[in-house]
Amino acid sequence: MDSLLTSEWQRLEEVISLLEPFASQTDILQTDTQSLSSILPSLLDLECHLQQSTAPSLLTRSILADLRRRFDFIMIPSSAAFNPLPAAACLLDPLYCEVLLADEMSLLLHAAKMLIVNMAEESSGRELTLKSPDDIGSPALKRFKYLSNKMVRQSTSTHKSQFSNCVDQLNRYIADATDRNGVQDALQFWQSRSDLYDKIAATSEDLITAPASQAYVERIFSLCRMLTSGRRNRMKRSLEMLVFLKLNQAIV
Repeated sequence: MDSLLTSEWQRLEEVISLLEPFASQTDILQTDTQSLSSILPSLLDLECHLQQSTAPSLLTRSILADLRRRFDFIMIPSSAAFNPLPAAACLLDPLYCEVLLADEMSLLLHAAKMLIVNMAEESSGRELTLKSPDDIGSPALKRFKYLSNKMVRQSTSTHKSQFSNCVDQLNRYIADATDRNGVQDALQFWQSRSDLYDKIAATSEDLITAPASQAYVERIFSLCRMLTSGRRNRMKRSLEMLVFLKLNQAIV
């Protein structure tokens, strides 16, 4: 009979041990319990796993290079398709923000800060662009040249002050989050400090409540389609209950 040699079984065990963390992180991230903020720590954890693995170095180097190539739009700010959203969510999550405070993460930290400040300004309905006298006041004020110029300078100064306030609050939050090791819930952290960090709190709550993956949402839509097929296509009141029971049948 054809069978594997002892050395070949050992190689299979090495491959399983090498790939098992990838399967584990994939299963965790596609649930509804993980936030967008957990993507970056998961990728960094996989990188550390590959760097510390005892598997053949040629294999680990190849997988590590492929991992970095696939996710360079999240990890490398110089990438053409770079998206700082996961890094911003990670920074605003007090459970994970320390990940971005390492020296090698300085560029990613800067990109995350800039995105957070810009999002905070946009959510407040303010623009950081300079205004002209034509944009200030009513049409009747346009003939008062010097007054209009003064209002432009005041408006510009106000925008700069608001921008600085966002940056100051963000830096203060980072110091606050790293000093508080007892934080258990990121959303509760921001809700309890909404007055202290009023410029960035709303943006923070939006980012840390975003799911890490669309897989769970797509699974719900697929389940709804199956439950409403055939003669059930007019079911309204009980659909939500049936979906809930189906998704939690392991608990029930």
